[in-house]
Amino acid sequence: MGALRTGIAIEGSGLGVAELIGRARVAEELDLDSVWLIQLPNMRDSASVLAAMAAVTDRIQLGAGILPIYTRPPVVMAQTAATIDEVSEGRFALGLGMGHRLTAEWSLGVPLGPALPAMREYLQIVTSLLHTGEVYRDGTYYKGNARYASPRRPLVPTYLGALGPRMAELAGEVADGLLLWMCTVDYVRDVAIPHLRKGLERAGRSLDDFPVVVFTPGAVSDDPATDTESLRQYLSTYARVPNYRAMYEASGYAHALTDGGIGDDLLRAVGVIGSADQVTGRIAEFAAAGATEVVLAPMASAHDDRDRWRRTARAVREAASG
Repeated sequence: MGALRTGIAIEGSGLGVAELIGRARVAEELDLDSVWLIQLPNMRDSASVLAAMAAVTDRIQLGAGILPIYTRPPVVMAQTAATIDEVSEGRFALGLGMGHRLTAEWSLGVPLGPALPAMREYLQIVTSLLHTGEVYRDGTYYKGNARYASPRRPLVPTYLGALGPRMAELAGEVADGLLLWMCTVDYVRDVAIPHLRKGLERAGRSLDDFPVVVFTPGAVSDDPATDTESLRQYLSTYARVPNYRAMYEASGYAHALTDGGIGDDLLRAVGVIGSADQVTGRIAEFAAAGATEVVLAPMASAHDDRDRWRRTARAVREAASG
């Protein structure tokens, strides 16, 4: 396994586009490996912002973390990824995920098929068009028949965002990397990595040099008590979603999910609020569990304040050199 990569994730709520772009430039100045933009269903289109980030940065990798598959047909998703990659001169990574059925079907009117077979078909279309420049597939849930005529890099990576073990296996079979969001260190080591390995073995591939990107929320904080409660409120919304709840139960924290809330031990296991040393320590734990890249999403005061955001990003960078 190579050297640990580190990155920062930007969640755009409450921030203008100019601030998002400015933070991408700060991440590059701090010599981080990557900056990822989080897509939420009630916010601006992150793909457009990523293209703007590409125009004002030179080195840092830009990632979509994640784009739900219901937002674009697979051919259009591949075209979007190839376009951002061209604008960034080969620095883009596409993160895909199922998203949530309520948003897809109620808000957008897009029907979602069964998670695993639908995602398999979607991934096969996207990766075929990105890797080879053409695709001809008529699946049960998704179809894609197209050629891409614009300039194209054949190595645009597609990461699969996985919450459950079977989706981690699918990443090993079909995707170019695995993306894990808001899970515990134990879950990475004991659930995600073993199931990823099963999928890789079925596809005749190896865990060696296969990207495993772990996103974790946190902050370098001057007021840990207040920031911890802010993070608790943020995570509590996820604890009500069945897929996240199942992941936390599989991590041994069913007891910490009460009345839609997050108990202290689960909160400490999922996020890290505190000193720079505590942030770098958590990143090291994820690396030891099997992550090849750890991406911290600054939350609470580190999200709201540019200086605290910078301090948090600097701690993330120090983890790679420590």
